[in-house]
Parts: sequence; structure tokens; C-alpha cells
Amino acid sequence: MNLVHDTLLEARQDIVSCGEYLFERNPSAALKFADAVDETIEMLCRNPNLGERLSTDSSGQIRFRTISGFKNYLIFYRRVDTVLEILRVFHGARDYEDLFE
Repeated sequence: MNLVHDTLLEARQDIVSCGEYLFERNPSAALKFADAVDETIEMLCRNPNLGERLSTDSSGQIRFRTISGFKNYLIFYRRVDTVLEILRVFHGARDYEDLFE
């Protein structure tokens, strides 16, 4: 499965924000987070149906999965034909359901 890079802008900004937050508290955790995001995306490219469907998504296409090793951080994505679109990356405490209505 391919990864769409054009749709990653917001997700990249999310990843940077999460990384900065973690870096302020624990620099080594921030580095691990960046690697974990990459690993999770690679895993999802191989197995796009691993994630849970977002209940508020009427199309049923948006899924989410925790970032490997960071159970409080979620990656949101959808599969479009043979392409995986990474939509956003958030801390799980955030009210993310409203963002995808």
C-alpha cells in the first residue's frame, strides 16, 4: 500500500506539536515517539484494517490506531483504493470526534 504525502501536512504538524510537547518533558521520549509514528505508519500500510473505525464518520472510512508504545496518542487514517491517507495525529484526551464530522 502506498502512502499519500500530500495529505500529510496537518498530520505532520500534529506530529511536530506532539513531539515538542513530549520533548519539553522528556527529550528521549520525543525521539522514541518520532520512531514509533514511523513504525505505526509502516504497519498500517501493510495492514490498513488494523485500526478501529471512527464512530462519528458516516462514510465508515476513517480509522484510528494507537501509536506503537504511546497508548495515549492516536493516528487517524483512511484507505482510498491502494493509498493510505494519514489524516491527523492527536493525544487521545482531545475531543477528536468533532473534527471528523
